[in-house]
Amino acid sequence: MDDLREAWERDGYVVLRGASPTDLIAAYDAELAADREGLLVRGPGDEHVSLATQDADRPTGAVDPYALSPAARALLLPPELVRFLARDVFDREPPLLFDAAEATAGAPDPDGGPYRDATFTALAAEPESLVTATVALGEDAQVTLYPGSQRITTTPFSGRHRAFNPERDGAQALARHRDELATALTGDPETITLHAGDALLWSAGLVHTAVAGTALVAHLCPVRVQPAWFAYRPERARLAAHEDGAAWIASQHYDLLDAVAPEDEPPAGVEAAPELERVEEALREHDEDNPPAPSPPPSVAGRRSGGLVDSVRGLMNRRGRGR
Repeated sequence: MDDLREAWERDGYVVLRGASPTDLIAAYDAELAADREGLLVRGPGDEHVSLATQDADRPTGAVDPYALSPAARALLLPPELVRFLARDVFDREPPLLFDAAEATAGAPDPDGGPYRDATFTALAAEPESLVTATVALGEDAQVTLYPGSQRITTTPFSGRHRAFNPERDGAQALARHRDELATALTGDPETITLHAGDALLWSAGLVHTAVAGTALVAHLCPVRVQPAWFAYRPERARLAAHEDGAAWIASQHYDLLDAVAPEDEPPAGVEAAPELERVEEALREHDEDNPPAPSPPPSVAGRRSGGLVDSVRGLMNRRGRGR
């Protein structure tokens, strides 16, 4: 592990070869096929998610599949990955997995060249603690990284923010950010090819290209650090334990009561129902110009109110299909 820690601090990424159980990849595919009527997907360039059954006619990728698939949870949170994050990155705190998507869902900045995940994925605090994990599901996963680029300094958005907000910051701010990164990228890039079961982790500030091929791409942080979406989706601000609290799970798109039973007691140092004032920074990131979360829909016979299907119907009725 010491060599991995040194590589992480020096290069901003590590590769864990064979960390995820390849015998679960077929089970993952089968579980998503069985739950297709409740599966959420997103296509490249989409702003919002859609139901898989409504988007069968174009390329998409599953969103937060770990909420429906035990195999996805095992693939994204293998013991070696969890141990490395807890010991060498998160100062002995368990990791919180708070979003994931198949690589075919598309990159957050598909036309902007190499980018940083911290630019597009906001945490309520400590943005540098964001970690991206890519787990290969086939033999074709590939990504180009710029070792050491996590140390590049760029101008904060609107003078103080790490993450970009289009309503707050405007297109020119993102264009300037791209130009600053391009100018500062003087080192040689490294292209990493992943085989099924390999896991690649990189830090918030590492510059990289979009992941190509068959893979799951996830974002994690220490369990005490909240993702920014906890502020504007408070009804989803619930944590579910994985492997007796070795890691934790949250999803802004799924009601985990329909999939993974949340713990009655949160991990030490984490409040069960965080108040909005605890995420004041996140509220500034997602200001009043952002659309509000949909109201809880009425109960549907045979389902508990607020479950997956109800929530998705409310989302689709208010926001359309995001195209």
